Amino acid sequence: MIALFIGPDAALVRQETHALAAERDPDGQSTSTLDGKSVAFKDVLMQAASVGFFGTGRVVIVQDLVARFGKQGGEKADWTQLFASVPAENTLILADPSLSSVPATVKKVLPKDALVKSGAPPRGPDLVRWLVGRAKAEGASFSEADARFLAQRLYPQTWATAPRNPAYDRPPDMELLGNEVAKLAVAADGEQITQALIESLVMTGDDDQIFRFIEHAAAGRIGEATVELDRLLAAGEDPAKLLAQLAQNAELAVLLDVAGRRSPETIGADIGLSNPARMGAIARGLRNAPPGTATAAVRVVTAADRAMKRGELREPKDALYEAILGIAASRRTVDS
Repeated sequence: MIALFIGPDAALVRQETHALAAERDPDGQSTSTLDGKSVAFKDVLMQAASVGFFGTGRVVIVQDLVARFGKQGGEKADWTQLFASVPAENTLILADPSLSSVPATVKKVLPKDALVKSGAPPRGPDLVRWLVGRAKAEGASFSEADARFLAQRLYPQTWATAPRNPAYDRPPDMELLGNEVAKLAVAADGEQITQALIESLVMTGDDDQIFRFIEHAAAGRIGEATVELDRLLAAGEDPAKLLAQLAQNAELAVLLDVAGRRSPETIGADIGLSNPARMGAIARGLRNAPPGTATAAVRVVTAADRAMKRGELREPKDALYEAILGIAASRRTVDS
């Protein structure tokens, strides 16, 4: 048997790996685990092909092998030979949480009866049900509303659905969520986990810091925006990603300007935002702003991005500071 478990969630990959290994080798006496980042491919082939004592089956778990050898132009590996060498009584488990899809070089030679599972974390109602079930397993209770509050607190943009651009996705981390629920269950002492308990014990997600930066920058508050930006850059945030999100925020503000009296959340849902409530926050930022504010911000961010691409600004970080100053100046111009 051949099984391939891929990410993006490492906890789900480990769960699937352990479950299958326990099913195929309950006592674990015939299971071997190899580090695919350093093991020679020929050694994987030899272990996968060898049977256990008295002809019993073996389980061979190899972590991160496909990520290392599966890319075109990377280290060469004979996947056809490896898959053909696995006896029917053996189980070869390839566990690669860093991959979100099977590389074409592996997929085209993977046997049709191979087991392939994606470790994509649940989202939306499925994630809420998972949180409720996890709380029950930890000896506490969780209402769906409070479970949803926890998901929104940690993953405000991505808990419900994945963004259309994978580069901006921050999928729920099931291990982190499980640990948070376990902590809350202990604090609840077997009772219900409440929103107040979540607020006191669970730190907000990184996206909250990004939202604070964008809110200050969009409002022309230079001091607050630069402080938040410095914190984000020090934490390792990608400045190009922040510039793109600031630009998107400005574009969404323009939509609000032309949408008439429709509610911001309805507009957000209509255009497919993963978190439609975000439009409400943008609308609050535009409150009492003169007409043309959103359009002026789009022009400023576009100009900063263009200057970076032309080489007039060296780095995305420089374009961000340029955008912050430009938005503040444009708001003063519109106000006057």
